[in-house]
Amino acid sequence: MEISKGIHRIEAPLGDRYVALYLLVGDRSCLLIDTGLADSIPFTVMPYLRGLGLAPSQIDYVLTTHSDFDHMGGNGAARESFPSALFLSHVLDRELIDSVDLLIDHRYGEFISEHGYDDVDEDSKAYIREQSHSTVTDLSVVGGEFLNLSLDWEVELVHTPGHSLGSTSVWDPRSHTMFIGDAVLGDGLLTNDGRPAFPPTYRYVDDYHKTIRQLLKRHIQTLATSHYPLYRGHEIDDFLNVSMAYTRRVEEVIVRSLRSASAEGATAMEIIAAHHAELGPWPRATAEALMYAVVGHLELMEHEHRAQVSPATGYLRWALCDD
Repeated sequence: MEISKGIHRIEAPLGDRYVALYLLVGDRSCLLIDTGLADSIPFTVMPYLRGLGLAPSQIDYVLTTHSDFDHMGGNGAARESFPSALFLSHVLDRELIDSVDLLIDHRYGEFISEHGYDDVDEDSKAYIREQSHSTVTDLSVVGGEFLNLSLDWEVELVHTPGHSLGSTSVWDPRSHTMFIGDAVLGDGLLTNDGRPAFPPTYRYVDDYHKTIRQLLKRHIQTLATSHYPLYRGHEIDDFLNVSMAYTRRVEEVIVRSLRSASAEGATAMEIIAAHHAELGPWPRATAEALMYAVVGHLELMEHEHRAQVSPATGYLRWALCDD
């Protein structure tokens, strides 16, 4: 649907959820924000363009907001459909966006050796490869760049890390809309019928806090998310404050868990197994995705000298520092 003049929200199927892609149509150029899965381009985006009477050659920019397969899986299909478009991504996420194998190994497989957790099983890896057709990014961005869409319409790329190192949002000062991808994730993700899907997968806690505070300071009238509805008015601050409050809940649980742990401390998986129900009504299998947030908090606590890695062997074990 058109949510504002020249701004279109395109919801593409994502299993029992959806991923919202955004198309900004100006007089001079057009920007597609994210490409979804490989199937999203031919079966969702292209029919929408035909409905607008927009030719594929009119797509000038394709921005990948961050390195997750449901946001960049359609890049290869988009390259074939929009051969004249310039593909953009943040320099810190570019390698993983350009290679699905690196994405699987370094993002989803990050926790295997030190924490004993693999975010994707073999069937999931096969599905990700099936639905992720990569292409090489044409231009790396760092945030602060501007794209001119019309004579009187310019949008800004904004670095909003936390979910990933290179998460990038788009600020439209004309409509006061911020397109955030997955930069902020509330207190969990839901299926289309409202059932809990999995917890928020923010990873870099200090960056995530800075991103939330940055967004709270802006005069945003519409917050355009990828897996949630459009938020307007007071809903925006409510969503951002809930997101911040959830991080406080996670840290409180971690601290309490470490206080009651043995002298050898606790692994991230042990913390999750014992306390995941306190952090949301997730199915047991998807509750393990708390690994992103839990490890992020433990690493921040270590950096702040509030926690330390235990000398015990095996997977990393954490203990609180002595007061």
